[in-house]
Amino acid sequence: MDKITRKTSFRQWFSPINLQLFEEQVKTLKLDFYTKKLTMESFLKLLLFAQLEEIESLHALSDCLFDDQLQKVFILIQSVFLSFHDD
Repeated sequence: MDKITRKTSFRQWFSPINLQLFEEQVKTLKLDFYTKKLTMESFLKLLLFAQLEEIESLHALSDCLFDDQLQKVFILIQSVFLSFHDD
């Protein structure tokens, strides 16, 4: 039986996403043009965190932003992002 971990879950979620195309679309559509801190990459990470942790609302998600657990999950997500760039 496979051991399901956060890292394997993120890899499964990211596998259908073409990150190169995603980055091109962000640049083409200038989705990060007017943002200062919440870029599309950060938004995607936040969205995946909310899905993984089953956050019930945007208010609850905003409460999690300063939580140490969120920082640990973002480090995990960043490692997954980097591993896809290496593939």
